[in-house]
Amino acid sequence: MAEHRAIHVGAFSDGDPAAACKVVMTPTPVPGRGQVLLKVLCRPVNPSDVLCIQGRYSGVPKEFPFVPGLEGMGEIRELGDGVTGFSRGQRVFHIFPGAGSWQEYALVPAADIIPIPDVISNEIAAQFFVNPWSAFGMLEVLGVPEGEYVLQTAAGSVLGRMFIQLAHHRGVKTINLVRRDEQKEELKAIGADEVINLKDEGIVKQVSEITGGKMAYAAIDAVGGEVTKVVCSSVRPRGTVLSYGALDGKMDAHADVRDLINRQVKLHGFHLSRWVDTFDAPGVRKVADTIFELMAKGVMVPLVGEKFPLERAKEAIRKSLSTARGGKVLLVSS
Repeated sequence: MAEHRAIHVGAFSDGDPAAACKVVMTPTPVPGRGQVLLKVLCRPVNPSDVLCIQGRYSGVPKEFPFVPGLEGMGEIRELGDGVTGFSRGQRVFHIFPGAGSWQEYALVPAADIIPIPDVISNEIAAQFFVNPWSAFGMLEVLGVPEGEYVLQTAAGSVLGRMFIQLAHHRGVKTINLVRRDEQKEELKAIGADEVINLKDEGIVKQVSEITGGKMAYAAIDAVGGEVTKVVCSSVRPRGTVLSYGALDGKMDAHADVRDLINRQVKLHGFHLSRWVDTFDAPGVRKVADTIFELMAKGVMVPLVGEKFPLERAKEAIRKSLSTARGGKVLLVSS
């Protein structure tokens, strides 16, 4: 029986997620009815993947070992009975809930794969879901009018950069919080209006001055902890803050009760899969087509970082956790 390489996680590892990963050889499956066998070529190392390995992500696998990896792209190698509209060798994207993209081959339902336009590279296509859909979804949920300001933390991240690009495309101004001054010019070059270092004093006052006292219309926060408190104080009365991450590692978010009670600021969580679940199948396809079009036109372009072979997943995880990673870390197969 043919075999292929896969990354197995045998137990959660909160301290060092890389330590939980092991390269194994596993039997290559044969597609059943309605399935395709996908040769996975490229997959990102997302924060959600790392949190899953740590056992800190919602919907983590219940059984061990499991293969991590929420998203990825590849080529169709075999078609199961009843599969039409696809061909061997065709590039497709797939979300991998349960199956895991950190393996060389995977069985996936043909109904769930999305053809990749020829103009989009493997490295860009592999990042099609988590970050672009989150940026698109949060901007949709917030409904920021053209000409108003939206504030975000972790603005130098891959998602943060795409959020800037999409907001700029829509005529929405951005106030972007970063941790390194060298990121300021990088972000302004892709359309950021204002960039503030989180280490600066008086961030709320700076936001007030930028907005002429109106404050930001709304905000998104990927950091949590005390940073969320600053963000909540930086939005307008009755403004909304969407929390979508905990990059500070403490898994909590603080807020001044005066913002919540007196100014009626709303602090909500944004969970991508739950937002997607609000659409029917045609609605999901419409969003997918819109995002692929935005990517093809260069409106939203994921920042590609260092590429590692699948068997070097431990190094890739550690690189993804580095503050100097310089783009999305990818795991590739030949």
